[in-house]
Amino acid sequence: MSNLYKSECYCTNLRRSANAISDFYDVELKETGLTISQYYLLINLQRLESANITHWAEFVGLDRSTMVRNIKVLQARQFIELAEGHGKTFKLSETGEKALEAAIPVWNIAQKKMEAFLGKDDSKAILRIGSKLQELKNADLANCELVEAGIKENGTEI
Repeated sequence: MSNLYKSECYCTNLRRSANAISDFYDVELKETGLTISQYYLLINLQRLESANITHWAEFVGLDRSTMVRNIKVLQARQFIELAEGHGKTFKLSETGEKALEAAIPVWNIAQKKMEAFLGKDDSKAILRIGSKLQELKNADLANCELVEAGIKENGTEI
């Protein structure tokens, strides 16, 4: 990956980083039969105990259509099952519980490896910056003070 153009674009760098870290976790979790995306959805459903599609999607930060596609895969693999509740409500199946039980210690080791690679300070920085960036959906960047950031209205630096 060192042959990649060194972009100054925040978006490009974050996308590349997200792909790299997802690939890392997918490789680490491979023995469990889960991808990091599936692990994320299942661990959060476990936290919720049961949830309808809308609530589960909001809880994990996905749009409803993406959630529906993911649910189809989880159902096909028998990790989740229908539960009592409002709308189409799901809970972990016994198969899903067992898959998580096997994956949690593997995920914990992956976390430790990532922290060892990044160092404690950068690991904390990723969590801090990630949390801040997730606020972008609600941010009013159109009215931020660009002059304070050293930028004129036409986008050039001051």
